[in-house]
Amino acid sequence: MKKYFHIILFFILIPTLYSAQYYNRNTYKTKRHEINFGIGGSSCLTDVGGGDSPENSFFKGNIFGDMPITRSFLFDLNIQSTNFAANFSYLYYLRNKLALRLSLSYAKVSGDDSFSGDFFRMNRGLNFNTHIAEGSGIIEFTLLPEKVGNRYNLKNKFGKKIGGRNQKFGVYVFAGFGGFYYDPWGTNKFLSADTVNVGDGQKYRLRELHTEGQGFEGGPEIFSEEVTGKKHSTYKNFAICIPFGFGIKKAFHSTAGIKLEAGYRFTNTDYLDDVSTVYYDRDKLKEQMTEHAGVDLANIAYIMSGTQTGAQYEYVGYATTYGIDGNPIYPNGATPVSDIGGTNPYRLTRTRTEPGHERGGPKYDDSYMFLTFSVYKKLTNTPKNMRIANSGSKRRIKASF
Repeated sequence: MKKYFHIILFFILIPTLYSAQYYNRNTYKTKRHEINFGIGGSSCLTDVGGGDSPENSFFKGNIFGDMPITRSFLFDLNIQSTNFAANFSYLYYLRNKLALRLSLSYAKVSGDDSFSGDFFRMNRGLNFNTHIAEGSGIIEFTLLPEKVGNRYNLKNKFGKKIGGRNQKFGVYVFAGFGGFYYDPWGTNKFLSADTVNVGDGQKYRLRELHTEGQGFEGGPEIFSEEVTGKKHSTYKNFAICIPFGFGIKKAFHSTAGIKLEAGYRFTNTDYLDDVSTVYYDRDKLKEQMTEHAGVDLANIAYIMSGTQTGAQYEYVGYATTYGIDGNPIYPNGATPVSDIGGTNPYRLTRTRTEPGHERGGPKYDDSYMFLTFSVYKKLTNTPKNMRIANSGSKRRIKASF
């Protein structure tokens, strides 16, 4: 009889031990709500800054655009431009591993051509800073739930823990949709060709300077009066972002823990840094800005559109077109040479800041990213009816009288 008793007891205890050891799929029903507070660092991939060497440069190819402009992705980041980020999130668990997350983030991103080792960007000499206020709706999916041990780390007579081990980490991924506000400003200070500081060192909002001739004759077509229906139009302060990324989390007990999260944001704007297309004629910009916004802003726009340190480089090319007389046609300012092999070679001295030359890369929108450390707290809820967590059913308690 005693033998059968032990067998029956064994089969009774097995489900209990199993549920203690492994994650309970229905406990989320009593902890649907969660709040997060996080801080960390931010960075961005834009046209300004980045590229500590020509191999990692944003711009690749020659000044005439014979080769496509490409981006070197994460290799184009500048550690010197790392800034702060802070966020708050509210999560509602729809299922055991699926949650809807509403997030608010505030951060600063920046870039500076002086950090680059690429001649083009160093000679361009631009810089920018902007604060970002972002709101987003995100779906978060748990790949590996964090394991939470029993409250007192109870052990059996053999010294083994009855509950799950506390050191287990959870892993999750997320993606969503959001919008953000930005307003870039730049500092009027840069190094000249002979490394002398130039400029008054003051900060100026770049959007109102129309640095690429936005809304003016000969400027980007998307800001022309024919397209927008408005005169002197420029880019907007609001843009759309698509956040996605992953994170790991560690639970200290069943309702609280910490997270480390890496998130990337694609955007639909190329003006996060106020740089996108080509250089506008500076003299023409000054004239247009004088009529539109006054002499003071016109002078600042003249400088901030491209500081032009004056550094030059020598380009060697070959004429490929011919005139009616059969003679080769060389670019303006080019000098034909005879000491170089090939057909119709020439030398051309440039700064890459002349009107019409690439100031940015319009084929690629800007993006930014966060790396944050946060704490989370699950809020327990008490239903009106008692819920049986394992079955998902409801049981009404009847009075005994």
